[in-house]
Amino acid sequence: MMEHAQLIERINAFLETYQADLSYCHGADHVRRVAKLGVKVGTQEGADCQIVETAALLHDIGNVPLGWSKLALGRDENDFLDFLALYVLPSTDHGELGALIAERFLERLGYSNEERQHVKRIISEHTKGTEQTTLESRIVSDADKLELLGATWIARAFQRTSAFDRRLGIESVPERFLSGKETLLNAFHTETAKKMATERYRFLVSFCEQFQRELHLET
Repeated sequence: MMEHAQLIERINAFLETYQADLSYCHGADHVRRVAKLGVKVGTQEGADCQIVETAALLHDIGNVPLGWSKLALGRDENDFLDFLALYVLPSTDHGELGALIAERFLERLGYSNEERQHVKRIISEHTKGTEQTTLESRIVSDADKLELLGATWIARAFQRTSAFDRRLGIESVPERFLSGKETLLNAFHTETAKKMATERYRFLVSFCEQFQRELHLET
């Protein structure tokens, strides 16, 4: 089996080939940030950071066939999901799809069966709410959720609006994407991520307050 650094190079090349076009919210840029967050949290929590990094980089690869198929079909989203579920893919859950893709990809790279199954479990579980069964799975889940808070999420929210909802003004972004995030603070598993989430949430609230003051010409 190749060294971990070589494996990460191959994964990044894989992402650049297949996932770079999904940069609006779940592209290669997002998963690379999640991987860095995962390694940081994993280091503090005593996790297997090589497994964490590998799974984090591949955790959204299941969005690739979903996104590509949607573009190819060019039809109503519900029709698209029905078509995929009935005739094309074993699931329309990007975690389950991603787990299958990651397992096959890592097998080609000589990843051991034990490690493949661990990565597969992490990816399949990251869309399942609180159903994380290993420390590494909890860490990847936490790292992914950290991307829903702070300056990073603000940037992603405006990026997504620009990509999909161009008719909407920037005034719509806080209510559509930035509000109600306080409930997310209870969804983190690790103490390290909880502290990071609290800091990011405070910035998010501060931004929204300042944004409203500017819209109402109060500053």
